[in-house]
Amino acid sequence: MARSWTRLHEHLGRPMGRLTHGMIMDAVASKLGETDDLDWKKQLPTFVPKPGIWNEFAKDVTAMANTRGGLLVYGVTDDIEAVGIDLAEVNEQQLTQTLRNGVQPYLSGVDIVPLPAPGGGGPDFLIVDVTPSELAPHFQYGWEQKDKDRATFNAPYRVGSETFYMSEHQVARAYQERFSRQARAETALAELVQQAASVVLGESVPGCAWLVVAGRPARPVPRLVPAPRASQFRHEDVAVDPAPQPHVHAVAEPIGQSAADPVRIAVKPKPCGGLNAFEQGGLGLGTARQAGAMVELHHDGGVVVCVDLSHPMASQIGAALVDTWTLPTALGEAVAVIDAHRRRRLLDSTVDITAAIVADGNNGPDFRFIACGYGNGQPRAIERARQPLRVIPATTELPPIADDDVLQATGKELVEGLLHQFGINAH
Repeated sequence: MARSWTRLHEHLGRPMGRLTHGMIMDAVASKLGETDDLDWKKQLPTFVPKPGIWNEFAKDVTAMANTRGGLLVYGVTDDIEAVGIDLAEVNEQQLTQTLRNGVQPYLSGVDIVPLPAPGGGGPDFLIVDVTPSELAPHFQYGWEQKDKDRATFNAPYRVGSETFYMSEHQVARAYQERFSRQARAETALAELVQQAASVVLGESVPGCAWLVVAGRPARPVPRLVPAPRASQFRHEDVAVDPAPQPHVHAVAEPIGQSAADPVRIAVKPKPCGGLNAFEQGGLGLGTARQAGAMVELHHDGGVVVCVDLSHPMASQIGAALVDTWTLPTALGEAVAVIDAHRRRRLLDSTVDITAAIVADGNNGPDFRFIACGYGNGQPRAIERARQPLRVIPATTELPPIADDDVLQATGKELVEGLLHQFGINAH
């Protein structure tokens, strides 16, 4: 998926979104120079095999993936003049095949975007958008001619506008960073869920079932994004319901004193369900349904959304009653909050999302999760539904650019992952 925040967005002062032909022309007019994440190219790449010569296209893409991602813009000279290219000569299959055959491990975060001039007038461009890879280091395979033709490979990376090749100790460090990054990401997401669950369960009546949704970006906030201030999270629109519905309005206060602390807000759902009418103040979760939700907005782009899925009957029957009527709405709006906060923090990263249903685990061996629906406006257990001892968390990924259809599909995937454990189909 193409990124939504690039060097061009930052230089031109544009909001997050897809690259446009006009943005390329504006960047050329302002003589934006090459950097480690921007490379102007006059001509389309060629693919004539020549022994002893690296494939420049594979080298350039791999170098950006191994650094922090970037844009290859074809149709602009080194002197930053827009000369354009012939889009009819672009062979996207050949470009992707070159990367598939010439780079290991496989590079999945590459998007090829043709940008024809509006109305057919003016130069056409081709954008190759490379995301920073979580699987770095990537190696470019090729041939060199020395005594006999032999296969060789290197791991290129960029420093400014120049490309260099990793030495042995740099490769070792890159591998160490890859494995550590993956482990940290999994641990951090699990900790978000566990910490939020301990807060809401610790301040709820026994037997309450809570939906806990945590989202965390796969990549950190870009260096181009200015450091946030706590005041930015006050009286601001946080999310758009993916239905869509009107903006959700939030009033938030930071937790703690430093910029690294999250913002936590208490939420009361409207009678029809969902995360509406955010309220400032403490959690106030002492009585079920007094304040039915909690949201945390983290400065690194992480989000936690907790929603009470139970009702007062839970404490009377010794089971966690899971309100399947509230669940889809809550998950849909949780995904919208995650996406909106990612946009506010200028993150063009995929976001890993985990959704869990939790309850107090000290209720004895016979404690069950019971799916609850509504009949004639009254809560009732759903007949023939499974009653699991625990609900396994559902996981998914939210892509970098998500419209309303993508948000709804992401929410539905999480709903299905949870409700199917009760033997219930998501609607």
